[in-house]
Amino acid sequence: MEATVSRKPRISITHEGWYYLVLLGFLLIGAMLREINLLLLLTALLAGPLLLCWRLVWITLRSLKIRRKMPHGVCAGDLLVVNLEISNARRKTTSWALVAEEQIVRINGTRDAPVKPAVFFSHVKPGQTRRREYRGRLPQRGRYRVGPLKVSTRFPFGLFCGIVTFDQVDTLTVYPRLGRLTAAWRSRHRESLEGTQRRKQGHARMSGDFYGVREWQNGDSRRWIHWRSSARHNTLVVRQFEQQRHRDIAVLVDLWIPKRANTAQRENVELAVSFAATIVAEACRHGGSNLLTAVGTDTIRLAGGATSPPVMEDVMAHLALADATPSADLANLVDTVLPKTGSDAEVIVITSRELTDENAAALAALDRYQERVPSRRILTVSTAGEKLSEYFQL
Repeated sequence: MEATVSRKPRISITHEGWYYLVLLGFLLIGAMLREINLLLLLTALLAGPLLLCWRLVWITLRSLKIRRKMPHGVCAGDLLVVNLEISNARRKTTSWALVAEEQIVRINGTRDAPVKPAVFFSHVKPGQTRRREYRGRLPQRGRYRVGPLKVSTRFPFGLFCGIVTFDQVDTLTVYPRLGRLTAAWRSRHRESLEGTQRRKQGHARMSGDFYGVREWQNGDSRRWIHWRSSARHNTLVVRQFEQQRHRDIAVLVDLWIPKRANTAQRENVELAVSFAATIVAEACRHGGSNLLTAVGTDTIRLAGGATSPPVMEDVMAHLALADATPSADLANLVDTVLPKTGSDAEVIVITSRELTDENAAALAALDRYQERVPSRRILTVSTAGEKLSEYFQL
């Protein structure tokens, strides 16, 4: 998207320019009081660079266009690369010593000090487009406003500073920080898949992974014949394939925080979001299953679908903007979401609160659903406890 100029170049005198102007004033006053013509001539000569600097600053900033290229989203802590392209639409004059500066501000959650990256362009010739990039890392998840862009110059003497503002503003979503699922988690997940008997041998069509051979039957395609095994058995045999079906996953994220939270409690919230995001990313990478995520804060927000990159991006956006609240109700989250899950789904409940007697209602609800549907596996992990390190590392 090409930016447009929001206003005309604004030119102001710098500190160095004021010093220069004061010197000219002393020379002019001295020349007039003493009636020394040589001093008047020197004052006139020194006024020339001042006027020339003002004129060149104004010319340098005319007819400039700038474009920003950046991703729509990035994970917290990952490298963010933003490309800036500046074009000089003039036919004759070159723009010198341009500094493109913008600010990145978080627009949800706590208001932190804005980040102000800057890029330097030594010169841009007439009709030329030059590209530069800046890189950085945003440690906090959330939604950020990038812009507006300001291009400034002090060329040639630094006596005046000209600034032109471009109205291009973009939105950047910083997704939760991703971690690593441990070997214990993968082992547990694999046992869950095997326990549901979700592998189904496909005899009617050729799909999935090859796992063995069987005797020829009427209706089998000739393309399925395994000629080498047929020669060895002296009879026609065909290849068999199995279709891998993954277990559906439901991730319930309970984001609770006390009114006067300390640093450890705020970190527990971020750990819960990162753990959920890592599970979602892992499921969407493998595909083949249905995903349901529910984030419990003041309200319950549902997202999900068949595991795919678009679904992962949608869920990540929900997790990026979720804010913990003291009114989060774990029991209500369980009673609302679990009836929407399948009988053989794998349910992962992630909470930022300690699993104490205060949450007995929610834990009892989980036990009731587990007893009612034994095939449904329910795992409850509290980021305030020690069980998290068994499955997840940030």
